[in-house]
Amino acid sequence: MAGLVLVITVTAVEAMAVATVMPTVVRHLHGLHWYGWSFTAYFLADVIGMVDAGARCDRRGPRTSLVAGLAMFGIGLLTAGLAPDMAVFTLGRAFQGLGAGSLIVAIYVVIARTFDADRRPRVFAAISGAWVVPALVGPAVAGAVTDWVGWRWVFLGIAPLAAFGALLLVPVVRQISASGTATAPRLRLAGGLRLAAGLALGQLAGQRLDWTSIPLVLLAIAVAGPPLVRLLPPGALRGGRGLPTAVVLRGLLSGGFFGAEAYLPLTLARLHHGAPTEIGIPLTLGAFGWSAGSWWQGRYRAEDRRPLLRAGFTLVAIGVASLTVLTVGDVSLWAAAPIWMVAGAGMGLAMSTVSVLVLHLSPVPEQGANTAALQVADVVGSIVGVTIAATAVLVAGTPHLATALRVADPLLALAGVGGLFLVSRVAHIPAADPADAAPASRQATATT
Repeated sequence: MAGLVLVITVTAVEAMAVATVMPTVVRHLHGLHWYGWSFTAYFLADVIGMVDAGARCDRRGPRTSLVAGLAMFGIGLLTAGLAPDMAVFTLGRAFQGLGAGSLIVAIYVVIARTFDADRRPRVFAAISGAWVVPALVGPAVAGAVTDWVGWRWVFLGIAPLAAFGALLLVPVVRQISASGTATAPRLRLAGGLRLAAGLALGQLAGQRLDWTSIPLVLLAIAVAGPPLVRLLPPGALRGGRGLPTAVVLRGLLSGGFFGAEAYLPLTLARLHHGAPTEIGIPLTLGAFGWSAGSWWQGRYRAEDRRPLLRAGFTLVAIGVASLTVLTVGDVSLWAAAPIWMVAGAGMGLAMSTVSVLVLHLSPVPEQGANTAALQVADVVGSIVGVTIAATAVLVAGTPHLATALRVADPLLALAGVGGLFLVSRVAHIPAADPADAAPASRQATATT
């Protein structure tokens, strides 16, 4: 447990810190034109790492992907920290993305095969909590390290923590074998590359505010659509009962929440003239709400977890839709704080619950593939949500940001409403039989 939380904390610190130090990096390495690529390289490699780890974990168990992911992440940190120019720095970011994508899939499989079913909700609550401290102190610490000893130590200082997390996990993953059943991977490396390229086009479309957005969206669908369909569980796009719907719910959550969150800082800055510190407070309170919601689901004792999903989707829908009040001139900027805490609490309830359900519903030989599908659903949902908001701003025009948000936020809130209708298609999950819930390592011991 300590190893899992430390690994997640390390990746969270890196995620929170990199945005803080990037302006200094591009100034010192004279590479402003590489600024966007340093983020895009991480994103593309992250998706590729997820797809590869999904197939690898099902064939060989999570050990290879976990150790290799940590090693790749550490190599990426060292490469970025020692980079002589922006090209090498961007290569380091790509290594970090590959490692992070591999890590998150392997961690889910470790949870599935190490912890009994009734303990997994608390595990996911702890993992969600591991993001809170980095969200609070990560940017400030990164800024202080940059000022006192230099930006390179933001990356070099994290690398030993990744190694320590690996040492904590190695004794556990040594006991976890492969599933014992060979299954053909849903998506191979070439498909993962195509999926990443299509998602990158979708992300680019969401960031543009001109006429090219629509053609880019269509091209992204054409490129990413076929590999995405192969990666998702059969029946996901038609709302198949059980596992397929659980994966789709994850995408709906990400689309509604992150699509709205992407434009929340712009709303507070442009419409309410908020200072950077003021803008960050609602986002921080959203992280607190997320952690509180995840903590609550970890202590939920009823067998049927669908009420948690309904509560989570309801809170997300209410929070996202309520952002429209911020477009009214006489409403205070601080109204965003309770609104986003409510939305964050909904995410904490529903996101962790979906993770628990996906692991519970996944056959052991498909835990890696389904985890990869779950993580990619996160990415796809986020891109779609941001693209919806960006399209609304494009149509209305940036001078009419308030009008655009009055359209975009209710549209994004529909993701929460849609999730409420789909929750009933996630079958009732009874309490697991202790023998069935036993981790794979214990099953192997019993068989021996």
